[in-house]
Amino acid sequence: MTENRPMAGANHLKQYYRVDEVAEYFAISVRTVYRLIDEGELKRTKIRGCLRVPRPEIERYEKELEKEMEDPD
Repeated sequence: MTENRPMAGANHLKQYYRVDEVAEYFAISVRTVYRLIDEGELKRTKIRGCLRVPRPEIERYEKELEKEMEDPD
């Protein structure tokens, strides 16, 4: 029987997030996340037919939002 253990040296953060998780993280609607994806603001991938947003893309978008808040012009 195989034990459910994390891989040695594995990062414990998820690498891919569902649209609803992204929406919750940014406190926006799921519909808005889909709009951001459709407009190219957020990149996505599909894993076994399911749409996912990679963690680095979430981090990139968050930094972009922070920059916009610092310099709204």
